[in-house]
Amino acid sequence: MEELAAPLVSVLLPVRTWRSTTVEAVTSLLNQSLHQTEILLIGHDDIDLIVKRLPYDPRIKGIAREGSGIVAALNTGLKKARAPFIARMDDDDIAYPDRLEKQLAYLQSNPDVQVCATRIRFIDEQGTTTGVKAGNKRYEHWLNSLSTTSDIANACFTECPMPHPTLMAHRDVWQTLDGYRDFDGPEDYDLVLRAMLAGFGMGKPAPILQDWREHSERLTYRDSRYRREAFTQCRAWAAQQPGSQLGLDQGRSVWICGTGKNARQWHHSLKELGVPVNGFVDIGNTDVARTKQDKPVISYEQLTAQRGTSLVVTALSEPKAREALRQYFEGNSWIQGEDYIFGA
Repeated sequence: MEELAAPLVSVLLPVRTWRSTTVEAVTSLLNQSLHQTEILLIGHDDIDLIVKRLPYDPRIKGIAREGSGIVAALNTGLKKARAPFIARMDDDDIAYPDRLEKQLAYLQSNPDVQVCATRIRFIDEQGTTTGVKAGNKRYEHWLNSLSTTSDIANACFTECPMPHPTLMAHRDVWQTLDGYRDFDGPEDYDLVLRAMLAGFGMGKPAPILQDWREHSERLTYRDSRYRREAFTQCRAWAAQQPGSQLGLDQGRSVWICGTGKNARQWHHSLKELGVPVNGFVDIGNTDVARTKQDKPVISYEQLTAQRGTSLVVTALSEPKAREALRQYFEGNSWIQGEDYIFGA
């Protein structure tokens, strides 16, 4: 038997149970133009039974996770991976044939980038784009529009700008981040935020390199750790960390744009972290004094006069509203990542 070359890339692929998509996902990894890989299928104690249902290939290795849940599975994979570069993949997605080769080349040719993702195409349960909802089409466009390290870093406070099932980084990066954290929140978003805070540059090669399957059984919809409040708590925590360089850890105060549910969640999260919130900014009638959460609600005209050195945090999820605010901020010569951040 031909001896396998040492792998250049280890792919972590958690498998909770057998799916109809598992063969397609694994086959897409077996057919990569980069052959020097190992595919770590991480599951329960019955993982060997799943491996037996797949095409035989010595690069496939079944591993029983050390603990329960997705975080334990991923950290088990990180512990067992042998290659210098480690990548992610889900068992319902499809990697394009040159995904790993292009990501590896991108990391090796861009020394300012340490964490690499890919542009994606959303597909539905049947593997087509027909059933992809409008919200995911907008999210796909937003994800694929972000490529520079500065744009990705700024976007971290809005949504996760790096599709988690497409990540690749040198094992030293994973070790520096100490893998995934097990907490009551989204472990994938948390990992990307911590990479940003650690100063790791993040980027994506130009072409779309993976199909990301949208379906009702995704953990995003079934696990409370992925509730909207948990994402806001992650954003607020990251904004308050010294690595964000926003100054909130030094007592800098905040104005929150918006008065809806997102604004309320930002207020609560910042308050729990000890960040002073001056109040809220809205387009409503400013002739009558308004308050929210016992804080004043002012107009955008008043914000220009009253902001001082405070950070402005937007809490508007509608893309057109965010773009209008961007134009307003730029008209005031405010700088994203210094004077304001786009929260969601």
